[in-house]
Amino acid sequence: MRSGLFLSASVRLLLAVSGLAMLSAPVCAQEAPAKAAADAAAATPPATSLPPTPMTSGDPGLDGFAPLDGKVDWPTVDATTEGGAAEAASDVRYGVTVTGLGPLGLDDEFHSLSALWTRRNSVANLAQINRRIAEDRDLIDQLLRSVGHYGGSVAVLIENPARAGAPITVKFTVTPGPLYHFEAVSVVDPADAIGPNPAALVTGLLAVKPGDPVDAARVTAAQDKLPERLADAGYPFPVITKPEISIDHATRTATLLQSIDLGARAIFGTVHISGDRRGFSDAHLKILARFKPGDPYNGADREDLRRALIQTGLFGAVAIKPVANGPRNGDGTQTVDLMIAVEDAPLRTISASGGYSTGQGIRLEGGWTHRNLFPPEGALIVNGVVAEREQIANVELRRHNFRHRDQTLTIQGGLSAEEQTAFDARTFSMTAAIARESNIIWQKPWTYSLGIQALVTRQRDRSAPNDPNNLYYIIALPGSLTWDKSDNLLNPAKGFRLTGRASPEFTLRSGSYFSYVKAQIEATAYQSIGDVVLAGRVHLGSIVGASRGRIAPDRRFYAGGGGSVRGFEYQGVGPKDVDGSPTGGNSVTEASLEARFRFTAFGNDLGLVPFVDVGQVYESTLPKFNSLRVGAGIGLRYFTSFGPVRIDVATPVTRLPGDPVVAFYVSIGQAF
Repeated sequence: MRSGLFLSASVRLLLAVSGLAMLSAPVCAQEAPAKAAADAAAATPPATSLPPTPMTSGDPGLDGFAPLDGKVDWPTVDATTEGGAAEAASDVRYGVTVTGLGPLGLDDEFHSLSALWTRRNSVANLAQINRRIAEDRDLIDQLLRSVGHYGGSVAVLIENPARAGAPITVKFTVTPGPLYHFEAVSVVDPADAIGPNPAALVTGLLAVKPGDPVDAARVTAAQDKLPERLADAGYPFPVITKPEISIDHATRTATLLQSIDLGARAIFGTVHISGDRRGFSDAHLKILARFKPGDPYNGADREDLRRALIQTGLFGAVAIKPVANGPRNGDGTQTVDLMIAVEDAPLRTISASGGYSTGQGIRLEGGWTHRNLFPPEGALIVNGVVAEREQIANVELRRHNFRHRDQTLTIQGGLSAEEQTAFDARTFSMTAAIARESNIIWQKPWTYSLGIQALVTRQRDRSAPNDPNNLYYIIALPGSLTWDKSDNLLNPAKGFRLTGRASPEFTLRSGSYFSYVKAQIEATAYQSIGDVVLAGRVHLGSIVGASRGRIAPDRRFYAGGGGSVRGFEYQGVGPKDVDGSPTGGNSVTEASLEARFRFTAFGNDLGLVPFVDVGQVYESTLPKFNSLRVGAGIGLRYFTSFGPVRIDVATPVTRLPGDPVVAFYVSIGQAF
């Protein structure tokens, strides 16, 4: 026999009143004023037990009400707000315990919605406690049915305190009742439906099938996702009616009937921005959109466009609304325009960062950015570096989404001065490059960069005392290609990255012209083992076409330092002259291994990283694997929203005279 899932509002009210009547006498007796504490203890029973209350209104004659129709509303779980309670003679404190909900995963929901639990730390009179008990019985009823249990019951035990003035305890013992399952799930379209029959498309999206428990949370979650999933399938304007749930208590089964009009299948029309467009023309919007007018409508592509606009940094919030454009087309499709509403974001940014390493000292970097000085997406960036051994001033023009989405055009020029262990250099450089880049929202498997660089630099090679200063004119054509299969751009836990770099370079020095190619390959890999991430790196480099002594000192290979072989000073690994000055080389070999353990301590997100680095620089053209220098140490990571702050302490394992005993490095980001 089919019966109702819920009582009407009037039935609920009468049940609550009857609950109050059952509770009022015994509970109030506990709080009656006593002539003496001993008399009160003797007169009050140790506990008041109330008979279990059934949780189903489906049986004929229960509370004098006939069964309801089998078609019922889907259960909702709401906390009943407290009304005006009758004043009692005295106020008490109380505690609450519940057994029977934990195995069903309902404890947290009960605690967040319970009238008794949410007010347990406040003083209440007995009338208020009585009403809250009645409300919580209704709440437990709804919670049980929300996970498919019907016909359960709840018993209430009110325990007196062991000593006068202590809180009383209200104990709920819940018997869930049998678990009901769906017998049938049907998807139909109304008689006046515009769209095609929805059964084939929607049945799989509901995530509910015959045999599943009658779980309200699961059905509700599927209902909430239906509009988005149907939009992804090309139907942005579906008419979704509330599902009809029918319960059969005789067979302990339910049926679900879902009526949906999919509407017309849509195609993309035009895209419009309202308000301050920040210089975005229709042509530039077409670059950002991954669709063209006339393409099948897809909600995922619409969301992708919204995220792309956010990623520009020019808009703080973006909302995109699909709007039908005119009547349906001859083929039955509906053209849909996208109306974009935006909120502006600040255009100017000031940034600063710092670091420290043994041998290089303190390094401070700061910058100022206007992200849309040359609309659309034309940024001006001015930055500088102040360090003990390096000073840089640089101006950069950057155009994002240049001609193609996620492609950036960069033009920059700057001055630098360096006083390193291996050389002194004063350089003016101009660079232009075009690159396809990854970002936090879209980490791409393939990225590239192609550019041209012009340098005028005067350098002193400290390892060549007879040739102290040379003026170099250099034209370089640097390029790179990266294959990224890691799972995270900033802090990967699995996968790998493989990067190749090549830079043909043409040099004029003291009237002598020569050329060479500087090539590098770097591979990193990441693997999680429990709470530890093992990370490895291999870097190989080679210069082909010119001897080491002819190449400008800052274009040679060096090793050692925080981004190379930790434990040694910057440029501290590799061949040196008789005075201990690094000479640099035509090839380099480096490798690193880290074990990254992340944990929470003192409310902070931290990490410990033991590591081993090896490396060597060679005068030969091809890198070798002999005479490797080894450094080892441990690092601390402090994770922030912009990446981990890195503090590494290392020592040279293969220490030679002149090498430091301990080296420190502080910077932002993982080592690799």
